[in-house]
Amino acid sequence: MDCSEDGGEITQPMLLPFDSSSFFDSNTLELPPFSTKATAEGHEVAEKFCKAYYETIQKKPHLFSQFYLETSVMIWDGNPVLGRDQIQKFIEHLPSLTFSLNAMDTHPASVLAVGPRKAYFIKIAGMYRVSGPGCQKQFSQDIIVTAEGDKWRIASDIFRTVN
Repeated sequence: MDCSEDGGEITQPMLLPFDSSSFFDSNTLELPPFSTKATAEGHEVAEKFCKAYYETIQKKPHLFSQFYLETSVMIWDGNPVLGRDQIQKFIEHLPSLTFSLNAMDTHPASVLAVGPRKAYFIKIAGMYRVSGPGCQKQFSQDIIVTAEGDKWRIASDIFRTVN
């Protein structure tokens, strides 16, 4: 969804103040606006990715690491886990989990955040239940996915139980 009054795409680039000492010669970095097409693609990517991601963690946790880059970072309720292999080991030590998604939002990631690779920020909110007796708990999750060949892989994953 864009914020232009006529409902069309925003055509003016956004100008941001920028410390040029590290990357650029100018004091202003010009960013192109996100297109409606990129935003729509992001929603499609997020829906397909999240469906496969949550099905895998629930039914095939031994395959979970396929969603991550070799250098991915995951923070699960404050526990940092670095790299695909360590993420797999961490997930295999969790009890069986069941997820229910209540909301999801996505948008293209800025080149300032991820560099030249195509990437999307995905924000998820929902409920999860640990196997066995117990109540459902709320969670929020922030994922950055990036294209690696023809696959989408997680670069950063922050999962947090909401108290």
